[in-house]
Amino acid sequence: MEAEPFGRYIGHMKKLLRLQRLAFVLGFGALALANTDAVVAGVDGVELSASHLWSHIKGDNYDKRAHFANGANLMLAKLDEQIGELKAKRAVMTTDTKDWDFAMKRVQASRVLLAGRVDNAVNATTPETWGDAKDNVGEAWHSSQLAVDNMNSTRTS
Repeated sequence: MEAEPFGRYIGHMKKLLRLQRLAFVLGFGALALANTDAVVAGVDGVELSASHLWSHIKGDNYDKRAHFANGANLMLAKLDEQIGELKAKRAVMTTDTKDWDFAMKRVQASRVLLAGRVDNAVNATTPETWGDAKDNVGEAWHSSQLAVDNMNSTRTS
């Protein structure tokens, strides 16, 4: 008679272990997706983000500062283009604008951050300070593209 409760206990434990494994696999998959450089903005009428712009300059060293500066300015121009597209989309919205406007503030703040970090990199005078400044540009670019991508999750009408 005691074997039956113990058997149910073992059955529940096996189910729990399967759920834990499933949660681990799903969590790991989500983490892998979150750490990719390929961020995609899916708002209708807004061009896909251009993570390739960063990949062309992320390997630049101090001697290639001019190339890096040109590439960073292209990233800023691309973000400005994305912001323009988002503003055009917002101009025709009639309802459900609160979430959109909130998410748009994040995009605009990420643009300010990126511009500041590009300036820091362009004005760096030593290889050490330039390397750190360059890495900060990459982080700001990634953040800006996440902010643009976040616009995809806002409800629009």
